[in-house]
Formats: sequence, C-alpha cells, structure tokens
Amino acid sequence: MYTQGQEQYDRIYMDANVLTGGITPEILKRLIERNEARRARCARLKEYYRGNHAILHRVKDTRGAANQRVAANWAKYITTVSSSYLLGNPVTYDTKPEYDISPVLDGYRRQHISSVDAQLGVDASICGVGVEHVYVDENGDPHSAAISQGTAFVVYDDTVLHRKLLGIHYYEQRDLSGAVCGYGVTAADHQWVYHYAGRELSALDPVGAPEEHYFGAVPFIEYRNNEERQGDFEQQISLIDAYNTLMSDRVNDKVQFVDAFLLLLGIDIDSEQAKKLREEKILMGDVDAKAQYLSKVLSESDVEVLKKALKDDIFATSMVPDLSDENFGNNTSGVAIKYKLLVFEQMTLGKERLFEEGLRERLSMYIHFYSIKCNMQEVPVHEIDVHFKRRGYHVLEIFAELHRASPSRNAGRFLYDYLIPERRESYGPESRRRSGRDRYRGDQRNRRRLHL
Repeated sequence: MYTQGQEQYDRIYMDANVLTGGITPEILKRLIERNEARRARCARLKEYYRGNHAILHRVKDTRGAANQRVAANWAKYITTVSSSYLLGNPVTYDTKPEYDISPVLDGYRRQHISSVDAQLGVDASICGVGVEHVYVDENGDPHSAAISQGTAFVVYDDTVLHRKLLGIHYYEQRDLSGAVCGYGVTAADHQWVYHYAGRELSALDPVGAPEEHYFGAVPFIEYRNNEERQGDFEQQISLIDAYNTLMSDRVNDKVQFVDAFLLLLGIDIDSEQAKKLREEKILMGDVDAKAQYLSKVLSESDVEVLKKALKDDIFATSMVPDLSDENFGNNTSGVAIKYKLLVFEQMTLGKERLFEEGLRERLSMYIHFYSIKCNMQEVPVHEIDVHFKRRGYHVLEIFAELHRASPSRNAGRFLYDYLIPERRESYGPESRRRSGRDRYRGDQRNRRRLHL
C-alpha cells in the first residue's frame, strides 16, 4: 500500500552550522537520501499525469475473466486547465521611470523565459513544487532551467526565518547504450557552485574547484503550488482510480455478456454437437427444454449515476471547472458563470501569489548578476511590478455574450478552447484583438455570421 509521510511534503531543514566546513560528499549523500521519499511521490504523480494509472496494472485472479483496463486521464486535464489559466500568457514586468531593468528583460527574452515559467507551472501543478536552477551559461549570461522536484531541492535552516542554505541537483549519467554509468551532482550556496561525480551517490568525488556564481543568493528557487505543497490532482487520485475501475468493469460487463455460459435444460448434447451448434445456430429439444445465458449485467442507469457522481466529485474537490460539460453554460447568465468559477479564480489567485514570490527571487538574482558583470543599476525588487495577464473575468464576459448570441452552441467548449493557448489560436488574431462586447453584440445578421 502506498503511504504518504509528512517528509514527502515538508521542506528539508537542517542546522546551518553543519555547513561550517563547506558542502562535503557526506552531507550531499545524507540530504539526497532524505529527498528520495519525495522523489518517489513525484514520480507516481507524473505517471498519473502521463496516463499510467493503477487500473492499467490490474491483474485478475480468475483465469479467462475479462480484464479490460480503461484509464480516463482527469489528472492531465486538471493540470492543463489550472496551469494554462495561470500562465497561458507570458508574465510581464514594469517599474518606475527612474529604474532601468532592460538588461534583465533582454536576458529573459533571449532565453524565452515564458517557456520556463510555463514548465515550472506544470511541475508545480503535478508535484506541488517546481524547482528552478539559475546558472551561468557558456556565453557568460544568466540562464534559468526548470528541473523536476524529484532530482532537485532546496535546503533551509531550522530557524523561524527558514533561510536558504543550499540547493542540490543530482542526475544520472548514461553511456552510449543508455545504461547508467554514474551520477553527477551540482550544489550551490549563497556564493559558490560545487560539482561532484561518482559511480554511486554514496561515493562522490569533487570535480574541479568551487566556482563563484555572482547571484548573491542560493541559485535554486522553489515555486510552491499551494501552502501544503501538493499537486492539483493529488487528493483526487482515489476518485480517479474509482472512476477508472467503474468504467473498466462496465466494459468487462459487455465482454463477459458476449462470452457468457449457455445453460441447457432438458437438452443433452456432446462436444461435437456443441461445436456444430456454434456453427449452424440451430438447437432442438423437447417441449420443456430451455436454453439461457448465465450472465451478470450491471444496471446502466445505476452505472451512469455513479459515473456522474464520481466525475462531479473529481472536479468539485479539485476546484477546477469541467469546461467540457455540455450543461456548463446552458441557460446560464454571465453572472451565474462567474459564481461557478469563483472558487477556481480564488484558488488561482493563491497560486499566483506563491508563484510571484519565486519570480521576485529570480529578479533579485538577475539584477545582482548584471550589477556586477554589466554595471547595471541596482533596482529594489519591491519597486518592480509583476503582472499575470490572465484573461480572468474578461473571458467570462465573452463567454456570456457568446451564449446570448448563440445559445445552441456549447459555450463551455468555447471557454475550454480559449483557456488553452494552443487551442486559442484557432480563433485567429483578429478575433482575439476585438473585445467580447464588440465582437458578439450587434444585429441579428452579425450574430448569424459567427464562426466558432
């Protein structure tokens, strides 16, 4: 049975005095061992996100019994909608005219930082925490990379302030055949970066001398999904498993009905006659003879009720709306739609607040680096405004106008398409530039010309 200990969720704390002599292989070994519990948990959540659910590994004891295994990937749906709503549009930054942050913004554009942000958002949605490693690339510029929480983590001191002590990233090294031939470890404190390698994580040796990184802080950043550091679908896994089991057994019921035993009463046939019966489909018997199939058929109405209840619970407890539901916007006003999405909006605001903390840490590191390397002006991070350009309730206004213009359309599908960046492109740049009010209001002729 899978158990979840508190160690899998909490930050890793330790006494700062342990690092008085520097980061040693023994310290790394002990800390990596502590991280292995959260690595196993994160790996399990990623398997669910990829569609590898527990039902796919179900084995039945009865030989020959139907064992169809159906997995509905609600985990990926929840993560996609949640992360796309928060970070579907790039985060923007601005500050007062007396401050110049153009070197930082130029550095962001060169590496397409919005892609890093999007990946961090997905990682946080899956595992509860996304980890960013800030480093100096081969051109001498600061660069950011999103790293799986399973192989990267941050260590904090055990005071009430919980200051960062160091960050660690460990990874497998593979040969040409793909076999693991060793391990590499990158660790960093507030000033130095350390590199280690070895055949085993328990036998690491330093690689070169420590290098100064000039970021002014530990160049590892954790982006929390929520205060509990849990994934968006983590608490719904038992519901997803129940839904998968129900749907699999529903299919098995149909398969077993086709292969049901034929019970013959008052009819005596041997094996050869049974084979002939299967081919000719003709059966003769006495007046009192009977033939019927032995089968256990599930009530379709009961199954459908249970299926809907499980699906509703999945979305209600995850606080993510089921935008594909045909009844989502039917006969519903724009105000009512806003109330339906109120919980989702409030949850996203909490995610935004925590994500902004990480973005400000990154800004501070980039500013510190450029101030040393490029004589950039020191800019206080609190003087920089961070903007999440979510569509927010503006999308709901478009949604309501669409429903009034064409109530027969599935407005929930439109909203789902609009929230996902890849699907939003189908609406064209011109339609995105026009506001919802201008686009959907007008006379009846214009309404008939909508192509959605």
